[in-house]
Amino acid sequence: MSNKRAEQLLEQRKIDVALNYAGGYSRGIYSSDSLLAYQNVAVSLKKNDYIINTIYDLTGKSVLAFQNATAFLPAPFKTITTRLQFYDEVVNQAAQVDNLLKEWVDVIVLEKRVFLYYFQQYQKKHALAQVITIHPIFKEAPRPAYFNSQVLQEVFDMGLTHIKENGEYRAIMAFEGSDYAQVVNPELIK
Repeated sequence: MSNKRAEQLLEQRKIDVALNYAGGYSRGIYSSDSLLAYQNVAVSLKKNDYIINTIYDLTGKSVLAFQNATAFLPAPFKTITTRLQFYDEVVNQAAQVDNLLKEWVDVIVLEKRVFLYYFQQYQKKHALAQVITIHPIFKEAPRPAYFNSQVLQEVFDMGLTHIKENGEYRAIMAFEGSDYAQVVNPELIK
């Protein structure tokens, strides 16, 4: 389900919880404690030698971001989108990686672990010689869950606190036994 669709359904009370909600602090929507911190990044091909140290360094480039990025990222990002050669947002984040590696866009903007996952999936299916550069131009952002019931939010927070205290949370976040966000060829990231 797309971020925008989840937001609408939460506000219409058709779902109980959404993990990505850009609506801010709307009446009747309750945010939990932070589940994790997102590290949104810009990613480019190393061969282009882009120096991207701030949001403003995206000026003049073609950029493909995740859906509703202008609502989730710091305000300067929305401002800079008018100064880009091309800008679009997509729901399908695997397509972002595909577009970058096929050189259809200069830069993609997405969460680092999401990028690493789809980059790994791409490497499994394609002979890959493209080396990429990850530009950490955004601050880490805490990500809570959003509920349309304060009772559900409070019960969730109690459960989250419990698993953090007993070590289960750490085990879940370590993605033990999985290949989530592990790079098949680490030499392809500079």
